[in-house]
Amino acid sequence: MHQAIQLTISSEASNINLVGVTIRALCFATGISPVDAARIELGIVEALNNIILHGGVNEPVTVSWQRAPQSISIEIEDRGRPLLHWPPRSEFPEPFEESGRGWPLIAACFDRIDYRVEASRNTLVLVKSRGVDST
Repeated sequence: MHQAIQLTISSEASNINLVGVTIRALCFATGISPVDAARIELGIVEALNNIILHGGVNEPVTVSWQRAPQSISIEIEDRGRPLLHWPPRSEFPEPFEESGRGWPLIAACFDRIDYRVEASRNTLVLVKSRGVDST
């Protein structure tokens, strides 16, 4: 069974947590464990923070959530500045560095991350396999 929903938000920081809570609720409604739902929410919030606060986005951002039998997939599309380096570093920075924790945090929350730029549109795809956490 496949289920999908799409959210379009204005690129304002006040919308980031609303999307995170919505995604977590969708996970709960489809039987995702509380631990995995919290990880997915954390990763989405961090990705949206990067996109909206650091990506120069001033147009709507689209977040698409899809549940497949063995995974949850979330696609985030925006027209902000594209990433300069892909893949970004996945290891956490030194404790006293002031930045650089976002991508390692996102990578820790998902099983697969893909990114592409087509026709000035950035697409970030975050995938979490189902059934990994049994709590």
